[in-house]
Amino acid sequence: MTANSHSSLALIVGSPPYQNRVARADIDIALAAAALDFEVHVYFLGHAIFQLAADRKTTDAMLPVGYRAWASLPDLAEARVYAEQQWLDFCKKSRLELVMQVEALSPARMKLAWRSCLHVLVL
Repeated sequence: MTANSHSSLALIVGSPPYQNRVARADIDIALAAAALDFEVHVYFLGHAIFQLAADRKTTDAMLPVGYRAWASLPDLAEARVYAEQQWLDFCKKSRLELVMQVEALSPARMKLAWRSCLHVLVL
C-alpha cells in the first residue's frame, strides 16, 4: 500500500475515548472512508491510542458500544494504523490489549507519513 496513491486518506486522531459527543465519531469516519475505497492511514496521537483498548466497558459509562469497531477496519479496506512508540510501550507495560495491530512511529516520522497521503483529516 502506498500512501501517495490517488485514494489515500490520513486520519489524525487526537481525542481519547469517550471525549466526543458521539461515541463512535472517529471510527464512523474511518469506516465511511473504507466504504469509499480509500486507503486509510490512521495516526493515533498520544493517549488517543486508548480508543483501541480491548477491555473498555462502554455500558458502565452508559455509552453505545463503538470503539471495538476499530478492529473491523482492516477487513473493510486497506488500512494501516500508527501510534507513537512511547504510547505503545505504555500499553504493553500496562498490559493493555489493543483491538488491532498498530505500527510504531516517532512523532517526526508520523508527520512525514501523513503528509504523503493525498487527503488528510484531523479528528
